[in-house]
Amino acid sequence: MKKREEYRKYIFMGIVVISLGIVFSTTLKDNVEPLGNVLVAVGGLLFIVGMSKKKREEKERDNN
Repeated sequence: MKKREEYRKYIFMGIVVISLGIVFSTTLKDNVEPLGNVLVAVGGLLFIVGMSKKKREEKERDNN
């Protein structure tokens, strides 16, 4: 995978993990609601990491 597309992997995984967390929080409320909350938090963290990598990459590209 190209280096410039590395941030997309983090953003995509963040979105997937957030959506799984929402599903676990709403539909499986009795059993795994805390797991859903944790997945939403981890997905948000992955999304933030991906956006940070994107910003850093754009800054490097603008400097060159």
